[in-house]
Amino acid sequence: MKLAVNGRMDAEHLAFARQLGVTDVVNGLPDCDLAKGYYDFHDLSLQKARIEDAGLTWSVLEGVPPEWCDKIKLGVPGRDEQIENWCRTLENMGAVGVPVLGYFFSLRNVGGNYGLRTSKSTRSRGGAIVTSFDYEQIRGTKQDYWKTPVPRDLELSDEDMWSNITYFLKAVVPVAEKAGVRMSLHPDDPPISPIGGIARVFRSHEALQRLVDIVPSDCNGLGFCQGTVSEMPGDVLDAIRYFGRRKKINYVHFRFVSGPVPSFSETFIDQGHVDPMESLLAYEEAGVDCPMIDDHVPRLSLDPEELHHPSRAYALGYMKALLDNVGRIGNGRAAS
Repeated sequence: MKLAVNGRMDAEHLAFARQLGVTDVVNGLPDCDLAKGYYDFHDLSLQKARIEDAGLTWSVLEGVPPEWCDKIKLGVPGRDEQIENWCRTLENMGAVGVPVLGYFFSLRNVGGNYGLRTSKSTRSRGGAIVTSFDYEQIRGTKQDYWKTPVPRDLELSDEDMWSNITYFLKAVVPVAEKAGVRMSLHPDDPPISPIGGIARVFRSHEALQRLVDIVPSDCNGLGFCQGTVSEMPGDVLDAIRYFGRRKKINYVHFRFVSGPVPSFSETFIDQGHVDPMESLLAYEEAGVDCPMIDDHVPRLSLDPEELHHPSRAYALGYMKALLDNVGRIGNGRAAS
């Protein structure tokens, strides 16, 4: 596994990552003209050069602006134009040499990158601040959750969403194959449905299996958010082994939570209900070798920045220590 970082791609953050032993970048969204509707070759090239000049490798572009793909997800008029632009992004990524595109099929929450949460001020160890979710607080509501806005009377069923993702994948995966870019879905976070009248189908191990079977291809895989998968019913270690052995895990969010839905909170890397070392041993056993990032880290008392550098340093240092020892422990188990 490769230690990776996400977040803002300015010189300070890239230097911080390199100093901590990071080798790869996940995310790395380039500055671009949102009105264009796709990532063009020039913007991608500049971003790749910025990352490489800092001594890092741009392994995954994760995220497409919500206004570039909302019609695709909702299955409404205009989705074919958005799909055409998505294909242009794939072609440009292939030309520049960025091998993985991470994407979400759930709608983007107005609250930003931490998924849909009901609290962003929950107290954790020593008063650190984490996000949390409780489905009972929003069950059955029809509110303005989504960016871009969705009409309050719009409802989409599981069948609607499966139809929309099938239409999308059949259109874009052949283009991804030609471009040499692996499409990688991030599961719905939180994995529970519906929210705001919209079904969230990627909420179980079985749903993720169904996704990769829609269009069988090396270019139809997963951005494996371990935190989200561990919020689902079932054993996350089983999911790691199942999808890892099938070469469907293209990058990992190494994230930990207090337990599965309907309610949970984020935790420090050493506090979640899943063991970090057992997780890495499962990836090792399954032959997974991909970038992994820290994710949704707590905010510390000396951590006023948006990027949470002290908390990230704690998580990344912990991850590096695990990575340095996973082979030794795995070999020891095999020998015994």
